[in-house]
Amino acid sequence: MRHSGVTRLLGGVLALVCALGANAQSAAERYPDKPIKIIVPFAPGGSVDVLARVVGQKLQDSWGQPVVVESRPGASTLIGTTVAAKAAPDGYTLVISVSNHTTNPAMREKMPYDTLKDFRPISLMARTPVVVYANPQFPANDLTALVALAKAKPGTVTFGSAGTGSMTHLTAELLKQSAGVDMTHVVYRGGTPALTDVISGHLNMTFATVGQALPQYRAKQVKALGISSEKRYPSVPEIPTFKEQGIDLVTTEWYGLLAPAGTPPEIVNKLNAEVRKILSQPGLGERLTAIELVSSTPDELDKFIRSEMIRWTPLVHQLGIKAD
Repeated sequence: MRHSGVTRLLGGVLALVCALGANAQSAAERYPDKPIKIIVPFAPGGSVDVLARVVGQKLQDSWGQPVVVESRPGASTLIGTTVAAKAAPDGYTLVISVSNHTTNPAMREKMPYDTLKDFRPISLMARTPVVVYANPQFPANDLTALVALAKAKPGTVTFGSAGTGSMTHLTAELLKQSAGVDMTHVVYRGGTPALTDVISGHLNMTFATVGQALPQYRAKQVKALGISSEKRYPSVPEIPTFKEQGIDLVTTEWYGLLAPAGTPPEIVNKLNAEVRKILSQPGLGERLTAIELVSSTPDELDKFIRSEMIRWTPLVHQLGIKAD
């Protein structure tokens, strides 16, 4: 009797495990069967927000489920990213992360989440290089002249960025190291106020992604001294690269789609396949002319995030950069 009772118990447990597995599998097969939320850890209107809405609309058209873009700006993307990290791992809450995702841990003694362990990468989505935009009256018209000026008058050349520890700031710091010059970083809370001061002449220049100042550049309110892409960038092919000007430096602001850790692999793979299909559609980039649409496998994005952390953490520590 005891043996048969144990057998029945084991049989019941096995049946329960099989039932749970079947339910999990069926949930993945049914995905999505309710609205999906994409968190953007920035204010509305920027390139990340536009990218989320373009891709979200395509997902909605393809799957027939609403896709809501929710802006959760603040704390160098920590606010919105934390919400995503703590969300249910079911594929219905996603977040678009950028380079801050890999530099935030180096700037903070304590993080509200683990950058690597608390997320499942889905796909890289886009990338864009950094441009040195200067006031039209600034004496230097290219990086060679900028370096000469900075060496002649150490510390007098001023520059802004999108914020302390941002990719635009770190690109400037690497440029300083590569060229052996001393320039002064004026801290702003965001790229817009820095750009405004460049236009008004209160600041010599700012490091910004292509799109952050593209309208002002085309209106000749600022001029471009160089761009951090590997080759000349399609939307601004007239701007020479850093490498062309003798500075071996390539950097990029990147955009990646993440899900909370624990999201079933079947759902991650389903999202990856659909996002990659969307990003390959011709004409999709018409609203995103300043960024390059790209995609990847989940594993490729995971390796890229890890490599970015390896690249930037030593520099952040060396410079003693701390979160505002």
